[in-house]
Amino acid sequence: MKKEPFRLGIVPADAYRERRKAPGYDWVKSIIVCAFPYRQAKAQGRYLPARFGYGSDYHAVLSAKLEEVARTRGLSRYEILVDRSAFDEKLLAWLAGLGFLGRNTLLITPEFGSYVVIGTILTDHVFPEYSRPLEASCGECDLCVKKCPSSALAGGFNRESCLSFLTQVASEDFPRYDLLKDAYYGCDICQEVCPHNRGKDEYLREFEFSDDSVLTLAEMESLNRKTFQEKFKNKNFAWIGYLKMLRNIIVLEANNNNINIKKIEYFQKLHADAPWFYRHMEYLKKRLKNGAQ
Repeated sequence: MKKEPFRLGIVPADAYRERRKAPGYDWVKSIIVCAFPYRQAKAQGRYLPARFGYGSDYHAVLSAKLEEVARTRGLSRYEILVDRSAFDEKLLAWLAGLGFLGRNTLLITPEFGSYVVIGTILTDHVFPEYSRPLEASCGECDLCVKKCPSSALAGGFNRESCLSFLTQVASEDFPRYDLLKDAYYGCDICQEVCPHNRGKDEYLREFEFSDDSVLTLAEMESLNRKTFQEKFKNKNFAWIGYLKMLRNIIVLEANNNNINIKKIEYFQKLHADAPWFYRHMEYLKKRLKNGAQ
Protein backbone atom coordinates (compact mmCIF):
# COMPACT_ATOMS: atom_id res chain seq x y z
CA MET A 1 0.00 0.00 0.00
CA LYS A 2 1.41 3.35 -1.03
CA LYS A 3 2.27 5.66 1.83
CA GLU A 4 0.19 8.82 1.99
CA PRO A 5 2.07 11.92 0.87
CA PHE A 6 2.62 14.58 3.52
CA ARG A 7 5.39 16.40 5.38
CA LEU A 8 5.77 16.67 9.14
CA GLY A 9 7.91 18.87 11.35
CA ILE A 10 7.96 19.70 15.06
CA VAL A 11 8.43 23.15 16.58
CA PRO A 12 9.25 24.00 20.21
CA ALA A 13 6.44 26.30 21.31
CA ASP A 14 8.90 28.86 22.64
CA ALA A 15 10.35 29.31 19.14
CA TYR A 16 6.91 30.46 18.03
CA ARG A 17 6.35 32.61 21.12
CA GLU A 18 9.56 34.50 20.33
CA ARG A 19 7.83 35.79 17.18
CA ARG A 20 4.11 35.79 17.98
CA LYS A 21 1.87 35.89 21.02
CA ALA A 22 -0.17 32.80 21.88
CA PRO A 23 -2.47 33.78 24.77
CA GLY A 24 -4.28 30.96 26.52
CA TYR A 25 -1.84 28.28 25.41
CA ASP A 26 0.72 28.30 28.22
CA TRP A 27 0.36 24.53 28.51
CA VAL A 28 1.71 23.94 24.99
CA LYS A 29 5.34 22.76 24.84
CA SER A 30 5.52 21.54 21.24
CA ILE A 31 3.66 22.01 17.97
CA ILE A 32 3.52 19.31 15.30
CA VAL A 33 2.97 20.81 11.85
CA CYS A 34 1.87 18.82 8.80
CA ALA A 35 1.53 19.83 5.15
CA PHE A 36 -0.73 17.77 2.89
CA PRO A 37 -0.62 18.13 -0.93
CA TYR A 38 -3.61 18.69 -3.19
CA ARG A 39 -2.23 19.54 -6.63
CA GLN A 40 -3.71 17.62 -9.55
CA ALA A 41 -4.37 18.30 -13.22
CA LYS A 42 -6.74 21.18 -13.80
CA ALA A 43 -10.27 19.84 -14.22
CA GLN A 44 -12.54 20.75 -17.09
CA GLY A 45 -15.93 22.34 -16.64
CA ARG A 46 -17.65 25.61 -15.99
CA TYR A 47 -17.50 26.71 -13.31
CA LEU A 48 -14.92 25.32 -10.87
CA PRO A 49 -13.28 26.18 -7.55
CA ALA A 50 -9.52 26.55 -7.24
CA ARG A 51 -7.83 23.16 -6.81
CA PHE A 52 -8.07 23.16 -3.01
CA GLY A 53 -11.84 22.88 -3.43
CA TYR A 54 -11.89 19.95 -5.86
CA GLY A 55 -12.44 17.19 -3.33
CA SER A 56 -13.65 16.78 0.24
CA ASP A 57 -13.45 19.62 2.75
CA TYR A 58 -9.82 19.69 3.83
CA HIS A 59 -10.74 20.82 7.35
CA ALA A 60 -12.44 17.49 8.05
CA VAL A 61 -9.83 15.47 6.14
CA LEU A 62 -6.88 17.00 7.97
CA SER A 63 -8.56 16.77 11.37
CA ALA A 64 -8.95 13.01 10.91
CA LYS A 65 -5.37 12.54 9.70
CA LEU A 66 -3.94 14.65 12.51
CA GLU A 67 -5.86 12.54 15.03
CA GLU A 68 -4.05 9.54 13.59
CA VAL A 69 -0.70 11.33 13.93
CA ALA A 70 -1.48 12.16 17.56
CA ARG A 71 -2.46 8.55 18.24
CA THR A 72 0.65 7.06 16.67
CA ARG A 73 2.83 9.54 18.61
CA GLY A 74 1.16 8.51 21.86
CA LEU A 75 0.14 12.05 22.80
CA SER A 76 -2.03 12.42 25.90
CA ARG A 77 -2.92 16.11 25.95
CA TYR A 78 -3.24 17.78 22.58
CA GLU A 79 -5.41 20.05 20.45
CA ILE A 80 -5.81 19.89 16.69
CA LEU A 81 -6.10 23.09 14.68
CA VAL A 82 -6.86 23.38 10.97
CA ASP A 83 -7.05 26.81 9.31
CA ARG A 84 -9.06 28.58 11.99
CA SER A 85 -6.80 29.31 14.93
CA ALA A 86 -4.92 32.00 16.82
CA PHE A 87 -1.65 30.61 15.44
CA ASP A 88 0.07 31.67 12.23
CA GLU A 89 0.13 28.35 10.39
CA LYS A 90 2.54 29.43 7.67
CA LEU A 91 5.03 30.74 10.22
CA LEU A 92 4.76 27.45 12.10
CA ALA A 93 5.29 25.50 8.89
CA TRP A 94 8.44 27.50 8.18
CA LEU A 95 9.74 26.99 11.72
CA ALA A 96 9.01 23.27 11.29
CA GLY A 97 11.25 23.13 8.22
CA LEU A 98 8.42 22.21 5.87
CA GLY A 99 9.25 24.91 3.34
CA PHE A 100 9.79 28.63 2.87
CA LEU A 101 7.39 31.53 2.44
CA GLY A 102 7.25 32.54 -1.20
CA ARG A 103 6.72 35.91 -2.79
CA ASN A 104 3.09 34.88 -3.29
CA THR A 105 2.91 34.65 0.56
CA LEU A 106 2.29 30.88 0.37
CA LEU A 107 4.31 28.09 1.92
CA ILE A 108 6.46 26.45 -0.77
CA THR A 109 7.61 22.92 0.07
CA PRO A 110 10.42 21.03 -1.71
CA GLU A 111 8.23 17.97 -2.38
CA PHE A 112 4.83 19.45 -3.22
CA GLY A 113 5.44 23.07 -4.12
CA SER A 114 2.84 25.48 -2.75
CA TYR A 115 -0.20 23.26 -3.31
CA VAL A 116 -0.49 22.21 0.33
CA VAL A 117 -2.91 22.69 3.19
CA ILE A 118 -1.55 22.93 6.72
CA GLY A 119 -2.70 21.40 9.98
CA THR A 120 -1.20 21.58 13.47
CA ILE A 121 -1.23 19.63 16.71
CA LEU A 122 -0.60 21.52 19.95
CA THR A 123 0.72 19.29 22.72
CA ASP A 124 2.31 19.37 26.16
CA HIS A 125 4.74 16.66 25.06
CA VAL A 126 8.44 17.54 24.91
CA PHE A 127 10.32 15.88 22.06
CA PRO A 128 14.03 14.96 22.10
CA GLU A 129 14.59 16.63 18.72
CA TYR A 130 12.98 19.50 16.84
CA SER A 131 12.95 20.65 13.23
CA ARG A 132 14.86 23.62 11.87
CA PRO A 133 13.65 26.28 9.41
CA LEU A 134 14.40 25.71 5.75
CA GLU A 135 16.77 28.29 4.31
CA ALA A 136 15.46 28.97 0.79
CA SER A 137 13.72 31.73 -1.13
CA CYS A 138 12.21 32.75 -4.47
CA GLY A 139 15.44 34.49 -5.44
CA GLU A 140 14.86 37.01 -8.22
CA CYS A 141 11.70 35.30 -9.53
CA ASP A 142 8.60 37.51 -9.48
CA LEU A 143 6.33 35.69 -11.94
CA CYS A 144 3.49 35.57 -9.43
CA VAL A 145 3.68 39.33 -8.94
CA LYS A 146 3.59 39.98 -12.68
CA LYS A 147 0.82 37.49 -13.47
CA CYS A 148 -1.61 38.39 -10.68
CA PRO A 149 -4.53 39.99 -12.57
CA SER A 150 -5.53 42.20 -9.64
CA SER A 151 -1.96 43.27 -8.70
CA ALA A 152 -2.57 41.90 -5.20
CA LEU A 153 1.13 41.03 -4.80
CA ALA A 154 2.59 44.33 -5.99
CA GLY A 155 4.45 45.98 -3.13
CA GLY A 156 3.51 43.21 -0.72
CA PHE A 157 0.27 41.29 -0.27
CA ASN A 158 -2.97 43.29 -0.42
CA ARG A 159 -5.67 40.89 0.74
CA GLU A 160 -8.56 43.13 -0.31
CA SER A 161 -7.31 42.99 -3.92
CA CYS A 162 -6.80 39.21 -4.01
CA LEU A 163 -9.32 37.42 -6.23
CA SER A 164 -9.38 34.44 -3.90
CA PHE A 165 -10.36 36.69 -1.01
CA LEU A 166 -12.96 38.52 -3.08
CA THR A 167 -14.77 35.28 -3.94
CA GLN A 168 -15.26 34.67 -0.22
CA VAL A 169 -16.59 38.03 0.94
CA ALA A 170 -19.33 40.54 0.21
CA SER A 171 -16.97 43.22 -1.09
CA GLU A 172 -18.30 46.18 -3.05
CA ASP A 173 -15.09 46.61 -5.04
CA PHE A 174 -17.15 45.55 -8.03
CA PRO A 175 -14.67 46.26 -10.87
CA ARG A 176 -12.18 43.76 -9.43
CA TYR A 177 -14.75 40.99 -9.79
CA ASP A 178 -14.67 41.66 -13.54
CA LEU A 179 -11.28 39.88 -13.50
CA LEU A 180 -12.80 36.52 -12.54
CA LYS A 181 -12.82 34.05 -15.45
CA ASP A 182 -13.54 30.48 -14.38
CA ALA A 183 -12.97 30.00 -10.63
CA TYR A 184 -15.97 30.65 -8.39
CA TYR A 185 -13.99 30.07 -5.19
CA GLY A 186 -10.33 30.78 -4.68
CA CYS A 187 -7.69 31.45 -7.33
CA ASP A 188 -4.69 29.42 -8.49
CA ILE A 189 -2.96 31.88 -10.81
CA CYS A 190 -0.02 32.72 -8.54
CA GLN A 191 0.54 29.00 -8.03
CA GLU A 192 0.12 27.99 -11.66
CA VAL A 193 2.96 30.27 -12.76
CA CYS A 194 5.32 29.34 -9.91
CA PRO A 195 8.39 27.37 -11.08
CA HIS A 196 8.43 25.47 -7.78
CA ASN A 197 5.15 23.80 -8.75
CA ARG A 198 6.39 22.32 -12.02
CA GLY A 199 6.19 18.54 -12.02
CA LYS A 200 4.38 18.43 -8.69
CA ASP A 201 1.34 16.18 -8.97
CA GLU A 202 0.87 14.36 -5.65
CA TYR A 203 -2.34 14.72 -3.69
CA LEU A 204 -4.38 12.94 -1.05
CA ARG A 205 -7.09 10.71 -2.51
CA GLU A 206 -9.68 12.63 -0.48
CA PHE A 207 -8.80 15.73 -2.50
CA GLU A 208 -9.42 14.10 -5.88
CA PHE A 209 -11.76 16.07 -8.14
CA SER A 210 -15.45 15.21 -7.84
CA ASP A 211 -18.15 16.16 -10.33
CA ASP A 212 -20.15 18.07 -7.73
CA SER A 213 -17.39 20.68 -7.79
CA VAL A 214 -18.74 21.95 -11.12
CA LEU A 215 -21.34 24.65 -10.55
CA THR A 216 -23.71 26.19 -13.08
CA LEU A 217 -26.16 29.04 -12.84
CA ALA A 218 -29.02 26.62 -13.50
CA GLU A 219 -28.02 24.55 -10.49
CA MET A 220 -27.68 27.61 -8.28
CA GLU A 221 -31.12 28.73 -9.38
CA SER A 222 -32.54 25.37 -8.28
CA LEU A 223 -31.07 25.76 -4.79
CA ASN A 224 -31.71 28.07 -1.85
CA ARG A 225 -29.77 28.95 1.28
CA LYS A 226 -30.76 25.75 3.08
CA THR A 227 -30.43 23.27 0.22
CA PHE A 228 -27.08 24.77 -0.79
CA GLN A 229 -25.66 23.99 2.63
CA GLU A 230 -27.15 20.49 2.60
CA LYS A 231 -25.79 19.66 -0.85
CA PHE A 232 -22.28 20.99 -0.27
CA LYS A 233 -21.79 20.30 3.44
CA ASN A 234 -18.69 18.23 2.67
CA LYS A 235 -17.08 20.93 0.52
CA ASN A 236 -14.75 23.59 1.88
CA PHE A 237 -16.56 26.35 -0.03
CA ALA A 238 -19.92 25.75 1.68
CA TRP A 239 -19.08 28.21 4.46
CA ILE A 240 -19.31 31.28 2.20
CA GLY A 241 -23.04 30.61 1.84
CA TYR A 242 -25.54 30.52 -0.98
CA LEU A 243 -25.76 34.21 -1.80
CA LYS A 244 -22.04 34.88 -2.20
CA MET A 245 -21.75 31.76 -4.33
CA LEU A 246 -24.68 32.88 -6.47
CA ARG A 247 -22.99 36.27 -6.85
CA ASN A 248 -19.79 34.56 -7.97
CA ILE A 249 -21.54 32.43 -10.59
CA ILE A 250 -23.50 35.40 -11.96
CA VAL A 251 -20.29 37.45 -12.18
CA LEU A 252 -18.57 34.62 -14.07
CA GLU A 253 -21.51 34.35 -16.45
CA ALA A 254 -21.35 38.09 -17.09
CA ASN A 255 -17.58 38.00 -17.58
CA ASN A 256 -17.96 35.19 -20.12
CA ASN A 257 -20.90 36.81 -21.97
CA ASN A 258 -23.36 34.10 -20.91
CA ILE A 259 -26.06 36.13 -19.19
CA ASN A 260 -28.37 38.99 -20.10
CA ILE A 261 -29.65 41.97 -18.16
CA LYS A 262 -33.11 40.47 -17.73
CA LYS A 263 -31.72 37.42 -15.95
CA ILE A 264 -29.53 39.54 -13.68
CA GLU A 265 -32.54 41.65 -12.84
CA TYR A 266 -34.47 38.51 -11.91
CA PHE A 267 -31.89 37.52 -9.30
CA GLN A 268 -31.54 41.13 -8.14
CA LYS A 269 -35.24 41.33 -7.29
CA LEU A 270 -35.28 37.84 -5.79
CA HIS A 271 -32.57 38.78 -3.28
CA ALA A 272 -33.28 42.47 -2.83
CA ASP A 273 -33.07 41.95 0.95
CA ALA A 274 -29.26 41.87 0.65
CA PRO A 275 -28.10 45.44 -0.17
CA TRP A 276 -24.56 44.42 -1.22
CA PHE A 277 -25.95 41.80 -3.62
CA TYR A 278 -28.51 44.24 -5.03
CA ARG A 279 -25.82 46.86 -5.68
CA HIS A 280 -23.51 44.35 -7.35
CA MET A 281 -26.30 43.25 -9.70
CA GLU A 282 -26.99 46.91 -10.46
CA TYR A 283 -23.33 47.36 -11.35
CA LEU A 284 -23.41 44.33 -13.67
CA LYS A 285 -26.56 45.56 -15.39
CA LYS A 286 -24.97 48.92 -16.12
CA ARG A 287 -21.79 47.25 -17.31
CA LEU A 288 -23.66 45.02 -19.73
CA LYS A 289 -25.82 47.89 -20.90
CA ASN A 290 -22.72 49.91 -21.70
CA GLY A 291 -21.17 46.93 -23.46
CA ALA A 292 -18.12 46.87 -21.18
CA GLN A 293 -16.89 43.32 -20.74
